[in-house]
Amino acid sequence: MRFLMVCMQYPTGPGQSYMTTELADALTAAGHAVEVLHLDWTAPPGARDETLVSASGVRVVRCPAAALEGLGGKGLGAIVRGASKFVLSGLRAGRAARRAFDLESFDALIAWAPAVAVAPVLAQARRAGIRRRILFIWDFFPDHHRQIGRIPGGPPFLVARAWEQSLLGDFSAVICTLPGNADYLRRNWRLKPDQRVLVTPIWSDVAPVPAVDRAAIRARHGLPAERPIAVFGGQLVEGRGFEQILQAARLRHGDELLFLFVGDGRLAPLVRAEAARRGNVAHLAGLPRDAYLALLGACDVGLVATVPGVTSFSIPSKTIDYLRAGLPVVAAIEPGNDFVAVLEGHGVGVGVPFGQPNAFGAAAARLATDLAGRAAVRAAAPLCLDAVFHVRRAVATVLDAAGG
Repeated sequence: MRFLMVCMQYPTGPGQSYMTTELADALTAAGHAVEVLHLDWTAPPGARDETLVSASGVRVVRCPAAALEGLGGKGLGAIVRGASKFVLSGLRAGRAARRAFDLESFDALIAWAPAVAVAPVLAQARRAGIRRRILFIWDFFPDHHRQIGRIPGGPPFLVARAWEQSLLGDFSAVICTLPGNADYLRRNWRLKPDQRVLVTPIWSDVAPVPAVDRAAIRARHGLPAERPIAVFGGQLVEGRGFEQILQAARLRHGDELLFLFVGDGRLAPLVRAEAARRGNVAHLAGLPRDAYLALLGACDVGLVATVPGVTSFSIPSKTIDYLRAGLPVVAAIEPGNDFVAVLEGHGVGVGVPFGQPNAFGAAAARLATDLAGRAAVRAAAPLCLDAVFHVRRAVATVLDAAGG
């Protein structure tokens, strides 16, 4: 089959990968043809369209996003600028799709929510007769974004939701990451009788991280040689739930367990301030990929957290890296999230209900110091990664959705 993939993340630098690149490469390896329209959401102002071919032979047309500038960073100006980015970027992507691709030659379109970001491309695909149109939903825009404070309620939210709902019906299949999210979709969004809803978890490289010299890695980063370390790696921004991890650290001040945060972002100063006040909190700026994975191998337990008040569920992607490094995972999670069943069913971690930082810290301390338990996780993690997070599951789901 021939697939046109439209996405907002598609790294092509040496050693870089993302779920979109891994899916495209896996589809290509299975004998299918993939071309990519990359709507580059983070392109600098003035960037131009470019066409390249990835190392795996995937043709990529990179189209920079666009927005109205000079509107201010807060209030109405920020709302207008955000809305303009969706509209103007979508129009630019639509022109690129029409100009750079033989749309009639494709059997299926693969896109990622929010659909409003690719609305003109979707219209082009429909006019070109691409009947199999597949939408991946990882976060329900705009519901999730309003609930974590990234967009305001009121008219901006209502307009965005009505627009997203109108586009949802243009897809022949929708793929969610968890059964609970498929249920959320059916309960909260209108679907057509012939629309299919499928489920596949997120995916990534599942190869185990090679063993490292723990003492040398810790010394390189100025970390204590003997203390157990619980690590949180990722962007330090709203919506990551790491504030609850900080609360757990405050409640366990004086314990041996060190809470290590690795990453950058708007809320990094909050973490650095805690590290300056407390001996059981440490912060490292973001690291290159290989260095980060090596650091995980020198830690003892991985931490993930969701945020309160969110009605759809997620699988924190950092989980996969923790498991690749053989770390048990402690998740502060909303009730009902199927992700807990994955962790506990495969014996690679535990879930703690959100809002219980004391129990969260206690679980992290227990797993970090349980040598036999950690050995069991190291043995179980590769099995979990292969069974749940291997890209072949995504490929099979896409082919099912496309009828291939």
